[in-house]
Amino acid sequence: MIARRRNTRFAIAWLPLLVLVVVQHALAQPQTSPTNWDRLKQLALGAEIRVELKDRGAVLGEFQSVTGDSLLITSRRGQETLTQQTVARVSSKLRSHRRRNALIGLGIGAGAGLGVGAAVDSKNCHTCFGPNLPNVGKEIFTPLGALAGALIGFLIPTGGWREVYRTVD
Repeated sequence: MIARRRNTRFAIAWLPLLVLVVVQHALAQPQTSPTNWDRLKQLALGAEIRVELKDRGAVLGEFQSVTGDSLLITSRRGQETLTQQTVARVSSKLRSHRRRNALIGLGIGAGAGLGVGAAVDSKNCHTCFGPNLPNVGKEIFTPLGALAGALIGFLIPTGGWREVYRTVD
């Protein structure tokens, strides 16, 4: 029995070190550089991209294809072929998580509202709302908290842009 406890303590003591080594190994794996034109081949057909050009601002459009030295996109002007020499940076639009954030906020808000409502109901002020409404705090604050949480979760900015390619400066 004592040996089993000692082994368990030993394993628990070394577990964080093992996790650190595994994470460090994963991070040390060679990553493809954003200066590699071939990274554009990872983009899905129709993906929303922003191409910053060396000579004239940026172009928003949908990815169509990439070759060894050119990029084909569909923008407001129609199909455009951009050569690698004119492209300074290519970024792809990340997926928005507003729905997920709203649901998480809804759950957190409902829980917080329930807690506040329970605190209000635990005070002996049932006479404030009448003797027939002993759970009025929970019934009011839970949906209010859920609504506020969902709204806050929805308004949190998500998505953004991920750099796929950039020239070597």
